[in-house]
Amino acid sequence: MILTLAVLLAQAAAPPVEPQPELPAAAAIRARKKPEASRPNRLEGSMVTPGRDVNADDIVDEMVDELSVDIARLGAAQISPILLHRIRVSSNMNPEYAHIFEARLAAAIFKAATVALVRCVECSATRSRVEGLEWVVTRGVTTRDEARGVAQRYGARSFLDVALTLREEPPSLSMDVEVVRADDSSIAFAEGYRMDANRAMLYRGADRAQFREERLKELEDKLNQRPRYTAGLELGVMRLNAGQATGLWGGVLRCRLTEKFGTQNQFEAGLALAGFASPNSLAGGLAGIMFQIRLGDGNVYLPAFWVGTDAGVFLTGNSANTPFVGGTVRWQVGTRISLHGAVRYLDPFQLRGQGVSYGGITPEFGMGFVWN
Repeated sequence: MILTLAVLLAQAAAPPVEPQPELPAAAAIRARKKPEASRPNRLEGSMVTPGRDVNADDIVDEMVDELSVDIARLGAAQISPILLHRIRVSSNMNPEYAHIFEARLAAAIFKAATVALVRCVECSATRSRVEGLEWVVTRGVTTRDEARGVAQRYGARSFLDVALTLREEPPSLSMDVEVVRADDSSIAFAEGYRMDANRAMLYRGADRAQFREERLKELEDKLNQRPRYTAGLELGVMRLNAGQATGLWGGVLRCRLTEKFGTQNQFEAGLALAGFASPNSLAGGLAGIMFQIRLGDGNVYLPAFWVGTDAGVFLTGNSANTPFVGGTVRWQVGTRISLHGAVRYLDPFQLRGQGVSYGGITPEFGMGFVWN
């Protein structure tokens, strides 16, 4: 009897046991690696891809990455666990893409922040009930009390609502995010991300977008008014006609300094100095001016073709200087390496006024290195 009374007193003195949150059977909360402090801030950056078009999947990934960084800055202690409340896409998109979008959101947040995500099953469920003589159909969580109850059952502190919208005119993608606290339904975080097809720049909110547009216009004006010089070093071979002989081949080393101008820097003009040497035959130099035009749109990742002309004087240093003029073509294979070719007409000349006559149609080809 005394032992039974002692057990009852001990149970009464023990603190009440709080109910554990109800989680799905397959759910698990794992600690993720914290984001590095040196993670680059890409808000001022732009997406540059090999081509004129930007893939919509890349845009979605960029916006989702920005959201994950913002979630990490909020801190897990303030909002975790997060209940995925509503993940929506606009009516002009495939509804099945919402599931893919939700998976990308979860993956990005898991990698960037120590935040637990829980998928809400009731938030998208449709229920019906009879109230009096009326049949009421509801979808998802409709009242504040229901939201508190759902959050308590899942052990969540906040709800996450994300809407992805595709606009065709003007072409753009936008993502609007809200993080709502479960206890008082106050908004803990809200942000809008959007990217248009014309600038491929990631914007945040309307007020920041206007500020960014002004800064971008100011930067473009400065870049358009600032000279952009290009230096190049070219190696090649050139052939000179030599009277009735088959021709005279020699090596060419050329240095050129040009300036790019135009709306898209599609024009290039400047000076070119070169040396020509054929062992045991002839040595000289070429000094002239050049002008080239780029074909197509410029892209740092894609090859580019430049065609143009050059003119100048072939110098031998023994009173046998002669003018030349011709056409040139350059294939910019990569960022630095280029291949070039030229066909020029060199006014025929003789060394010291006698001997073999050099000149006529003069081809040249070789490779070079470019520094912008």
